[in-house]
Amino acid sequence: MPPRVSVVLPVFNAAATVAGAVASIQAQSLADWELIAVDDGSTDGTGELLEAIAVREPRLRVLRLPHAGVAAAANAGVAAAQAPLVARMDADDVAYPARLARQAAFLEAP
Repeated sequence: MPPRVSVVLPVFNAAATVAGAVASIQAQSLADWELIAVDDGSTDGTGELLEAIAVREPRLRVLRLPHAGVAAAANAGVAAAQAPLVARMDADDVAYPARLARQAAFLEAP
């Protein structure tokens, strides 16, 4: 069964901030999500950091692509999404704990 929400996280050279972004998704009150981190050709260890987190977090998938820009990375993440709802997140952002629950409830309301 697919998750309720797919979170698409395009990432380029964000080793300093991406762990915080991932942690904020892991802390969501809505637990039925997948996180698709799209490494856009990072050269600072971002991809390796994400893969290390993914070993401990089965809801995280890491896609590694050659550098093509944030739009291409976001589009690749959306194409890989399994959920009916897609949320977009920046690698230097932190989500409030109820973000996904509130957005899903709003989007699923009649």
